[in-house]
Amino acid sequence: MLHPALLDRLCKTYDGRKILDDISVSLAPGSINALLGPNGAGKTTLIGCLLGLLVPDSGAVRIWGENADKLSPETRCRIGFVPQTMTGLTWFRVQELKDYLSAFRNQPDGAEDRRWADWAALDPKARISTLSGGERQRLAIVLALRFSPDLIILDEPVASLDPMARHDFIALLSETVQRRETTALISSHIISDLERICDRFLVMKKGRLIGDLSAEVFAGEIRRLAIWPDTALGLEVLADLPDGSVWVRGWRPELDARNLPVLAGDMEAYFLALTR
Repeated sequence: MLHPALLDRLCKTYDGRKILDDISVSLAPGSINALLGPNGAGKTTLIGCLLGLLVPDSGAVRIWGENADKLSPETRCRIGFVPQTMTGLTWFRVQELKDYLSAFRNQPDGAEDRRWADWAALDPKARISTLSGGERQRLAIVLALRFSPDLIILDEPVASLDPMARHDFIALLSETVQRRETTALISSHIISDLERICDRFLVMKKGRLIGDLSAEVFAGEIRRLAIWPDTALGLEVLADLPDGSVWVRGWRPELDARNLPVLAGDMEAYFLALTR
């Protein structure tokens, strides 16, 4: 089975600085993948290459086996993209823009369209130039997802949403992926949202992929210890912190009975330890 998206040894340089440095990632069907990293890590550049908007210096990007910069119209229609900020086309009214874009795509599924329209709660007669930042972001999400895409790529989609809209969006996105076996890649700094729904976490720093693990592995094998572990335990140290604590991999159920000094730690704490 062809994976929806495959990045193979991707490299991209700007002004002599490597923005993407040998990135290889494969996105599995029906998965929700978190793309994490501090500002300047290369996340938006990676997304640009994935969409075919940027051409890498070397390496390959394939969407269902097609080169990302030469996608067929049929394949492009299977992709939904939500940018960090929606700009342009502000002279349209909400419904006018929805109708206009429908002329370039297959007709949206009625139930899916209503589901996202109800969540966005936008006045169809409102001119886009009068919408707030959060309302424009809700519109961008509706425009991308109402056509039931098979691959959803989201670049900071919730940054301008209020807490209720963000909470409901995350839940609705998870339901959509599970119901339709869609694949999603979502970049966000709000890691607590992603931890609720993501199957896999990709961590970038200075253009490199420094972490790639599933939610299952994180819950089962990753721990934060107050002290360095004895080497006889066979644990791999992933990151050490100024307070003397360490993140380790390779935890096993039998270690629970050893009374080791395990500290509380969530995905956000792990991300900060890897990227500090």
